[in-house]
Amino acid sequence: MINKCNLCSELSGQIPDDWDGIYKGLVSAGKNKIVESDNFVVVPSAGPLNDSHVMLVPKLHVNSFAILPPSLVDEAMHIIEKLQRYTELISNQRLIFFESGSGTGTSHAGGCIVHAHIHCLIESDEFRRRIFEEITFTLIKGEHYPDADLVHGYVWYRDTDSQSYMCNDPLLPSQFLRYLYSQCAGDIRMWNWRRHINFDGMYNVLDRYKDLSFS
Repeated sequence: MINKCNLCSELSGQIPDDWDGIYKGLVSAGKNKIVESDNFVVVPSAGPLNDSHVMLVPKLHVNSFAILPPSLVDEAMHIIEKLQRYTELISNQRLIFFESGSGTGTSHAGGCIVHAHIHCLIESDEFRRRIFEEITFTLIKGEHYPDADLVHGYVWYRDTDSQSYMCNDPLLPSQFLRYLYSQCAGDIRMWNWRRHINFDGMYNVLDRYKDLSFS
């Protein structure tokens, strides 16, 4: 039986029967995992917005990264830094990172899956401008998730300058940040991953990161 959580199912090697057969084979063999640590996995987004689009996912089923103990958050940030360096090396570009941290009660943080995941995408000046217009962020100093609203959710954003920002209970609809990034890129065809899983895009993502190693 497929786990009701899409990400838990994929991490355990199970995906729905109606998904593309080639990708199902990759999942069964664990070849959908771009990189893996003791507590995290990097996989392609189910609806990648471009060939840089991966998600950093904790193996533990939790609503948000803010719930994790600081040692695990540190491990996640280490993986983010590795992804950043790899992207700079292969393309001379930088990544931005964002999370719609789901609340344990009602959530208006823009998430669509109640399993923590950080989106990793190529930088976009227009997206940065728009996200700061739409969301009232506070610059994070010190700990990674100070005073995160674990009930109503939050949005976390890390810029190319490695500065992190957060906004509690931002009142955003589902998949809002995906849509905003797509709009800024001038192509909104794939923003809704539930309608457009885009397997060809996922294969392009896997090819882009094929030489990434954390050894």
